[in-house]
Amino acid sequence: MQSSVKLRVSSALSILPDLNSPSELVSQAIKEQFIQTISEHADQVAYMLQVYHPREKVSRVEVIPESIDLKNPDALTLKVQYVLEEFSACAAIDTLQRENMTLTILPDQNVGELELKGEFWPERDSD
Repeated sequence: MQSSVKLRVSSALSILPDLNSPSELVSQAIKEQFIQTISEHADQVAYMLQVYHPREKVSRVEVIPESIDLKNPDALTLKVQYVLEEFSACAAIDTLQRENMTLTILPDQNVGELELKGEFWPERDSD
């Protein structure tokens, strides 16, 4: 199983070709663009992550800024941190747990979108 979501971004993606010879200024601008885009679309990213956690609610999605890796311009990566919320009235359980996941970012400059792909988790056969 692998989940993905496409996010619409501003024209700042035009600086992505500069990743072949990135300057520190360009790298920082791209990182800030990714953080801002994911922050603006945090609900959509949470829905994507929800596929991996069907029994809990995913909320509070945030990029871990130091995890952004710009080495491969065709498939960039970053980590997001999020909260898993579980509530069971019957068992009087109310828990919050922080999780991380590495996402791959596939930029499409032609349409101004970032496709975020989650980790691949093999599905178990029914026992």
